[in-house]
Amino acid sequence: MISFFRSFFQSKIGLFITFLFVALIAVAFAASDITGTGSTFGGIGNENVADVGGNSITANEFSTTVTNAFNQTRQDNPQLDMVAFADQGAIDSIMEQLVGSYAASAFGQKYGLAASKRLVDSEIAGIQAFRGADGRFSEQLFRSALQQQGLTESRVRDDIARALIGDQLLVPATFGVKLPAQIALPYAGLVLEGREGSIALVPSVLFAPQGKPTEAQLKSFYAKNGERYRVPERRVIRSATFLSNRLRDGIKVSDAEIATLYKSRASEFVASENRDVEQLIVPTEAAAKAIADKVNAGTTLFAAARAAGLEPIELGMLSKAQLRAATSATVADAAFAASKGSVAKPARSGLGWHVVKVNDVLQIAGRSLAQTRSQLETEISQEKLREAISDFTAELEDRIADGASLADLASENNLTLQTSPELLVNGLSPTNPEFVPIGAYQAILPVAFGLEEDAGPQLVEVQEGIEYALFEVQEIKPSAPPPLARIRANVEADYLLSQGSLTAKKLADTMAKSVRAPADLDKAISAAPVRLPNIEKIATNRQTMMQQDGRVPPPVALLFSMAEGTTKVLEAPNKAGWFVVHLSKINRGDASKVPELLSATRTQLAQIVANEYGEQLANAIKASVKVKRNPAAVKRVTDQLTGRNRDN
Repeated sequence: MISFFRSFFQSKIGLFITFLFVALIAVAFAASDITGTGSTFGGIGNENVADVGGNSITANEFSTTVTNAFNQTRQDNPQLDMVAFADQGAIDSIMEQLVGSYAASAFGQKYGLAASKRLVDSEIAGIQAFRGADGRFSEQLFRSALQQQGLTESRVRDDIARALIGDQLLVPATFGVKLPAQIALPYAGLVLEGREGSIALVPSVLFAPQGKPTEAQLKSFYAKNGERYRVPERRVIRSATFLSNRLRDGIKVSDAEIATLYKSRASEFVASENRDVEQLIVPTEAAAKAIADKVNAGTTLFAAARAAGLEPIELGMLSKAQLRAATSATVADAAFAASKGSVAKPARSGLGWHVVKVNDVLQIAGRSLAQTRSQLETEISQEKLREAISDFTAELEDRIADGASLADLASENNLTLQTSPELLVNGLSPTNPEFVPIGAYQAILPVAFGLEEDAGPQLVEVQEGIEYALFEVQEIKPSAPPPLARIRANVEADYLLSQGSLTAKKLADTMAKSVRAPADLDKAISAAPVRLPNIEKIATNRQTMMQQDGRVPPPVALLFSMAEGTTKVLEAPNKAGWFVVHLSKINRGDASKVPELLSATRTQLAQIVANEYGEQLANAIKASVKVKRNPAAVKRVTDQLTGRNRDN
């Protein structure tokens, strides 16, 4: 997802809204259902991260924009953290977009461009998240979104105004770019280009020395190639699990408690009625009555609404109280007074006049104390169990804080401790391949691999309210190559194969020097000192390769980067050998006979050209406007956001 910040602004569409992005990202996020991390960052203060054309970009504005952009990105990638966000260039990219936005605004204003209040109003009103149930702009939703993110209306309006001025500059420079067919023709022809060649393999194993290597040879090889065998950090975990049900025997529910709960929820158990309704909101009573008359005459509410250019909303099965909360008391009274299949008398709420159709009526019978006893007893029992497990886990955490050992906790609570084999962060064990990290390990491992070496016992919730685990990291084995003795057989095999690879490389190089035509490769294979695999003849084109989603064999891909009549040597994966690749013929593609391909290529190249125009204009604007950056302030904001000091 981080690549979005690198590639999006390089696309044609991205260039159109580069400046608008910075202005709207905070507003769009604020209007979403996700609560951000806020915009107040202790210690940043009011220093400026940049001065652009006499206008300052404050540290607070920069940090707010970055935080909201991060939270938006995290919706698609919940595992993302701010450190990774920064390391992959997103924060730097956002800084440049802010500078570009301010620069474009200053440049545009210098030459008479402006964004009126009315135009800014229309942009705000056009944001879908700010529209109420009637489809119109809601001042309440707008204010709520600003308050949620700590934004001011002035800040949002200024950002949008800058973006609109930037668009007035950028869109004319990039819109409607076209490329002549003759320029696109050779590029389109590359897609149709075919290549014919031959591929021979000189396997390393055929030249591997016989017998075992000497101890000196093996140690020397392992010393040079030890990193190939490095095992990641492993941890040994000692743990015990327990279920909340262990406390259930001590939980009792009295008749008085059941009766008290029944009485407190009496309204829930009396006979009631729910209604399945749909509604349409119109501005006037006359319009509401006209639509109601049509529906009562046999027209569907959907058809009557569509004729008026509107669309009804399905509210579903609701109680009277729920409908009252969603609309108004008057609307709910009217809806519950209407019969099944009819339209209620039009009634008014703060949003307008409601036309409500009752699609179905559900009668719910009342229930006595005897009928609800089992349900209420279960609810009380579950609530007491939650309280008991909360008290129990709190007591465990207090004991841990007091310095109790895992062995003490297990003994005091009759828990059985188990010790894992050496585990990698993914739960697999290099010393015990049959070990499966199921159950509690799924909750333990993420915590265990984040602990320091001297950390004490830990308590984690395995299944919410059901299962818990106490554990400690008994031993940390740092990442390192294992002892040679443990993997001696593998190292011996790799050593012999590496020696065979050296000999195979010499033969492959000799063959490549002698090959000028396919027949020469045949002769070279026949003259080899050992029997080599048969030559593979290749005839393919770029279209076929593009359809293989990156699964093209490396020697075949090499054919498309060679000159006709040449021969090259390519190492096979895992030192398996060496490919001798000869390209005998290039079949040029003629895209003039495939107008669809030529048209698509022209469109793609036009986007690239438009992108270049936009980039050059943006760079020229920034160059013409005095920009003074404050790298130290940018670093302070970044360090505060990521929680680290990059000097360390």
